This record gives sequence, structure tokens and C-alpha cells, in this order.
Amino acid sequence: MLKSTAVVPEPPVRTRPTQIRLLVVGRECDAIDRAFDDETEVTVESVPTLESARPRFDDIDCLVVQSPTTAANGTEDRGESGERTDDTTRDTPTDNGSAGDVADRLETIRTDAPELPVVVLADELTLALTRTVRSDGWTAIVERDETLALFPDRVHDLLERRRLTTLARRSLASVEFAGDAIAIVDPDGDVQFASRSFAMQFGSDRDALTGTPWRALFTDAAVSHLESAALPTVAEGWRWTGSCTGRRQTGATFPARVRLGGLEDDSLVFAVDESKGSDGLEE
Repeated sequence: MLKSTAVVPEPPVRTRPTQIRLLVVGRECDAIDRAFDDETEVTVESVPTLESARPRFDDIDCLVVQSPTTAANGTEDRGESGERTDDTTRDTPTDNGSAGDVADRLETIRTDAPELPVVVLADELTLALTRTVRSDGWTAIVERDETLALFPDRVHDLLERRRLTTLARRSLASVEFAGDAIAIVDPDGDVQFASRSFAMQFGSDRDALTGTPWRALFTDAAVSHLESAALPTVAEGWRWTGSCTGRRQTGATFPARVRLGGLEDDSLVFAVDESKGSDGLEE
């Protein structure tokens, strides 16, 4: 039988920057500038193309790009300057076409800046476009009609996640010296960072472990228990401790003591120690 304990959570601390540097590819600068409150000093600049934005990635906090403007119901497709373009006679772009254009832009951005926060402004949140954005962990999407209401929160969420990620990396670097077996799992459920000791316990190396679903590291019964007992506890702001059975890459299992906590961006922190002389989880 599994035993678990919960620890009273510490009050969360969320830090919002007082200065933000935004670079917009195309127009929309005025609406974006008006979206932020007076407590945030926002610098908004624009460039005509993504290519002209690339040399400035290191100097900004967030990049704003736009999905292709949909020309529907007799409206004209206008270029980034707001003027009618030569392409207004084209058929309305399909959902997949718009998503593909955004995917191409993100691929270009990630070549130079893998973790630069990006916000996509779209006429409509189509399923294809939403999936494209969600596949990139550092991108959010906002409908143009909701720019004033939602845009600041999307930017702050991305910047907070980047701050927490930086802190997590520093923490992992420090625990390497102590030999602690710790991993950070992103909100999608995949290992984002792992200490050397953590990777060794699961018969892997750190690079190979990155991107692995955390559920692949435990037996089915252990996963079921973590999902039913540990995750709800963490979601309420507590830390959870219990016994589980881990699974190495070879398929071999081992009894483990697991400590589980959460970060403000819904990432998880796993600390796993092999329990010598214990049978672990009864399956």
C-alpha cells in the first residue's frame, strides 16, 4: 500500500517586469501599446518583415507576429502597412495555410532564438493555428479583437515562464554539486531538464531523457497512483511525497521515493531516490 504525505505550500511569488521591450512584425503597434497599464513601461517598435527582426532578437523581451489576414465576406486583404496589396484577388487562405505560414515563421525564429517569447495575432483562433502555436512552448496566440483585453496577460505569462525556467536551470546546476536526482517536467508532461543523477537512475543520459514523457519513467500502476493522488495535491499548491515503482529504459523496475512539487507555470518538479531494500509499489 502506498503512503504519501503533503506539505503545506509556501505562498507563491509572481514577478511582473516593470519594463518590457516588444518588437512587432508589421502593424498593430498602437493597439498593443494601449493594452498595457501605466505600471508597465512598454517600448513597442515595429519592423516590416521577420527577416529585418532577426538581428534584434537578443535586444527584445517578446516578438509579435501576425497570421495571414483572412479576406472573407468581401473584405480586402491588406498588407502589413495597412494598404491594399497586389494579392487581394487570391482565394481566402485555408486554416491549414494560415497555420503553415505561422509554423514557417516560428521555425525561422527558433533557428536564432529557441526560447524567445512570441505572441501571434490572429483574425480567428482556428484549430490548426491553435495546434501549431501549442506545439511551440514559447508562443501564445491572441485574436486581434481581444488584443486590449488578453495581450498583456499572454506576454506576462510567457515572460514569467522564461524567468522560472532560468531559475530552474540555475537550481539544477546547483543540485548537480549535491548529487540530487531532480527533473523538471514542462506543462505538456515531458521532461524539460534533468540532473545527471536523475538520468542515471533511469538508465539514461540527460540529453536522451529530455522530451521523454514523465509517465514513461514509472510503471502503469505508479502512474495511476501519481495521477490520482499526487497531481491533485500539487495542483492545490501542496508538495507530495510517496513511494512508487520507477522504470528504467531497459524495462527493469526499481522501488523509489518520490517527492513532487509544482511551479507557477504548471511545470512539475520530480525528486526521485531509489529505495534500497523496499519492494516499492505493489502492482
